[in-house]
Amino acid sequence: MSANPLLLSLSEQARLIREGSITSVELVQAHLDQISKLNPQLNSLIAVDPEGALEQAAEIDAARDRGEELGPLAGVTIGVKDAVPVKGMPWTINSRIFENRVPENDAPAIARLKNAGAIIIGKANLNEFFSRPTESDLNPPPWNPWNPERMSVGSSSGSGAALAARMASGTIGVDGGGSVRLPAGAHNLYGIKPTHGLVSRIGVGRSEHSEICPLGFTALDTAMMLEAMIGYEPADDLSWAGDVPEYAANIDADISGWRIGVPRAFIDSVPNESEVMEGFEKFLRKLEELGCELVEFDIQGMAEARAATFLTLFSNSYQRHQKTVKEDWDTYGPQSRVNLLQGAFMSSTDLINAGDVGRAFKAYFSKKLADLNLKAIATPTSPFATAERSRRPGEHSRGINACYTAPFNISGHPSISVPAGFGEAGIPVGAMLTGETHDDLSLLQLAHAYDEATGWSQQSTAL
Repeated sequence: MSANPLLLSLSEQARLIREGSITSVELVQAHLDQISKLNPQLNSLIAVDPEGALEQAAEIDAARDRGEELGPLAGVTIGVKDAVPVKGMPWTINSRIFENRVPENDAPAIARLKNAGAIIIGKANLNEFFSRPTESDLNPPPWNPWNPERMSVGSSSGSGAALAARMASGTIGVDGGGSVRLPAGAHNLYGIKPTHGLVSRIGVGRSEHSEICPLGFTALDTAMMLEAMIGYEPADDLSWAGDVPEYAANIDADISGWRIGVPRAFIDSVPNESEVMEGFEKFLRKLEELGCELVEFDIQGMAEARAATFLTLFSNSYQRHQKTVKEDWDTYGPQSRVNLLQGAFMSSTDLINAGDVGRAFKAYFSKKLADLNLKAIATPTSPFATAERSRRPGEHSRGINACYTAPFNISGHPSISVPAGFGEAGIPVGAMLTGETHDDLSLLQLAHAYDEATGWSQQSTAL
């Protein structure tokens, strides 16, 4: 066993707690100490519940000592993006509009994590209403622990930064256009956006294609959290009513002979930074070493699907905020106001057209996978290897871009970001696998085989 439990994966921590080799109290205290040490610098977490976490940990340790059966996540800690309600903890979405809001109930996905034994240690920072960070946000933006001079990326930036800094065993984000996969890529983590409907959207406004998603150190960690979150919710009109898949038990697979599509022409049309492409090509070579067959093919409609995704997001956002926009316009941050105005000026025809684009792209992509007998397609996670902003005046990157991620939000296809190297200033870059709806397991199996072969998850930040 490692002398430092923080360097262990969630799956390893859970196993050792079940065996009695470490206690949940020890693990929680180690995470609390790490939060005290690093969070003032990184701004990853905006609320922490030390007393509640330690109390739950003591209860889990006592249950284990009594010989009771523990849940698969018993005793490990989870940080939750502050867009997802956790009973008794702040629920601000990093906006002054909801500065004092505290929910009375957990989101169903959070309730399921708790039922599996997970301990919610705190709420993770984000951009106000999933927009871009501004100085007027309720809390200042988080910074990347791989290089604290650079800003973390994606609206689930705090979830990525907190996990990379070992402040929790795993974290939860929300992905409406890439906001889990992008921070996973930028923090050397695994982050999956599951098939639409697998995880209930209740708690995040039931946006048409936003998903509550896990980030983990390993593919297995991610699989365990995702499996715990899945379940039918009658109040969610798109909730999936099938059996909960057994991802963790079936994550080991022989992937030799699996066909992986590479949309080379589309990738080459994107202004990818050189570090991104270096990492991506190494990722492809590793898949080949593992026995996969790479198949280059053409893909159409990515730009249109991306546009439809954000059109829908802005429209949905405006619809949810109509009343408060009129009453508290000046309280919203400047970037949120821009997004809301875009939504306000979209017509019903625009929204119908966006839906048509999404359905067409979903059918088209699924047919491509079937016609070419592809298990998944591979792309970079983001074209950029740098963070969105720097602490150093006048130093900016070209920003983040959801050209690879957002199309699969509106289509509902699952996709997972995996570590793929390091870019400018030591910030990680990611590669992404996207597959057929309800074949999330194949993506997790691919990611797990890659993880086992590369050891990416064993690398840690210098902090």
